[in-house]
Amino acid sequence: MIAPAPRLILVSAAVALPLAALAGMFSNLFAGCVAALALFAAIVLYDAIRAFRRADALNLRTPNYVRLTKDVPAVFPVTVENRGGAVPIRLGGNLPPGVETDSPVLDLVAPAGCTAVAWPCVGRTRGDHPLGNLYLEAGSPLGLWQARARRPVEFSFRVYPNLRDRATAALFQRTASIGLRMRRQVGKGREFENLRQYMPGDSFEDIHWKATAKRSFPAVKLYRVEHAQEVYAIVDSSRLSAREGILESFVDAALHLVLVAEKMSDRFGLVTFSNRTHKFVRARNGMDHFRLCRETIYNLQAERVSPDFRDVITSLQLNLRRRSLLVFFTSLDDALLAESFERDVGILSRRHLVLVNVRRTQALKPLYTGEPPEDVDALYSGLAGQMLWNRMRALQIALQNRGVKLTITDAARIKMQVTAGYLDVKRRQAL
Repeated sequence: MIAPAPRLILVSAAVALPLAALAGMFSNLFAGCVAALALFAAIVLYDAIRAFRRADALNLRTPNYVRLTKDVPAVFPVTVENRGGAVPIRLGGNLPPGVETDSPVLDLVAPAGCTAVAWPCVGRTRGDHPLGNLYLEAGSPLGLWQARARRPVEFSFRVYPNLRDRATAALFQRTASIGLRMRRQVGKGREFENLRQYMPGDSFEDIHWKATAKRSFPAVKLYRVEHAQEVYAIVDSSRLSAREGILESFVDAALHLVLVAEKMSDRFGLVTFSNRTHKFVRARNGMDHFRLCRETIYNLQAERVSPDFRDVITSLQLNLRRRSLLVFFTSLDDALLAESFERDVGILSRRHLVLVNVRRTQALKPLYTGEPPEDVDALYSGLAGQMLWNRMRALQIALQNRGVKLTITDAARIKMQVTAGYLDVKRRQAL
């Protein structure tokens, strides 16, 4: 595609219009004016051909993808390949809805060869955002035309959850306490650590009799809190998680939990489900495994289906051979879904330790909290919220009787509340 430049309009007004006027007013100048107009048209046509050649000599190359962190400014690289001479060009592109930029059009001079361009952008929505085409515009040598071309690219923005907050940053400090006060540990630990000589006051049940016989003096066993336990974050991506950014907070809290488990030397895994079990990442440890979990969950999107708790519970029963801590991130506002979960989770709680995290919504609140109702409609909405709150409290008690702890979390504090529940399990050595 080619478009006239503003210079072509100005030159035409300064040259072509006077020549045409002279040819019409003076018959003796007609032949000379026509010849001059023909020469002008030839120059303009030649300049247009050169503009097409310049555009054909340009190509754009991008990597297959670039990783971005949500709401963090970044750049994505574009390489301009120029098989001709230096030429001023403009680059443009329709970025996908989940990615924004303050510079939708870039002006630069492309020399011969390859030129790397850093295009500023910000990822606003977690997930994959493909970019199918980029556009370039090259000027003609005389500046009379602008040749425009479309270049298809196979490129995708990968926007990851943003874990750059105070709660997560504390995990990487040398003196990090993970944001909690020190609490007294319950018990003496279950994992054997070392032997030492018996001292007055030690329990007789801790004496290691074989070591005592070999060393000819009493030796006792020392224990520590058990490490290398298995922790699974189980994220629900069904229709109820699509409300009010619930799934976003679930994804952030799940990744934060696996980071805390890594710091506590536990093995961590990840499970995602909706109407079926989608992903099952078996528990391991290490930062490479954390990156695998992040790659698994970063593109998780809510689906317009109801969750099938029986399917995910059956999958967990079949795949988990060892007692584990199972941390569910789900929504139980629906009475039928809550009844189904209460009925089926008892199978898991007999063998594993189950924690359930439900995020508080605007409708889930007691009646006499916050501002008083403004009108009758607000009053009825408050009554509906009170009924939902009562039902959630009844569900909490019913699950507690089955050995399952249900926590209603806040959007702003979900990371700390989930971490506190996990560390409380470690402190009590309940696993």
